[in-house]
Amino acid sequence: MKVGVVSDVHNNVAALQYALEQLSACELKLNLGDLVFEYKVDPEIIYLAQRAGLVGIVGNHEKTILKHPASSLRAKLAPDSIEFLENLPASRAIEVAGRTLHVAHGAPWDDPDDPRCAYVYERNRAAMQRVAEVEADVILLGHTHVPMLARVGDKLVINPGSCGDARGASDRLTFAELDFDRGTASVFGIRYGAAPDRLIEVGL
Repeated sequence: MKVGVVSDVHNNVAALQYALEQLSACELKLNLGDLVFEYKVDPEIIYLAQRAGLVGIVGNHEKTILKHPASSLRAKLAPDSIEFLENLPASRAIEVAGRTLHVAHGAPWDDPDDPRCAYVYERNRAAMQRVAEVEADVILLGHTHVPMLARVGDKLVINPGSCGDARGASDRLTFAELDFDRGTASVFGIRYGAAPDRLIEVGL
């Protein structure tokens, strides 16, 4: 069983297409939020996610569109785009190969009605200890745009980085794959026109 993971795509159609092609062997493909921008929604990114069967959640940008009173974009979106965004949950719990995956955008404790999301970095011990309290084997988070494969207690915390808006020291667009048959979790860097780089890998 393989699970592909993208996050923080932010309307980057080319990057998502590349990642989905590389993750074509995955039986489950997850998006950890911020598929769009709070000030722009490209309908093509939604169609691409739907065609690929991408299982998603809302990020802070989707929550801003849907819930922030100052957002003017909502009224301009097509009804099918609004329906797609409204149907995204704030988090998910998924069973895969006997493991429980908890899927959130910023942090598992974020308020689903508040557009603001917490940032969880490996160096933030307090945040990582809170993540360790989540009842799951693997915790999947986005929002920081920085890849992370980190253990805290008996939990594995994974951030695939951003598949649309690179930040951090590596400044690379990235995505992740969980291979439960091999027992590995990997983060890959996008290289258009070539195979991706395997940047980080740990055991599941």
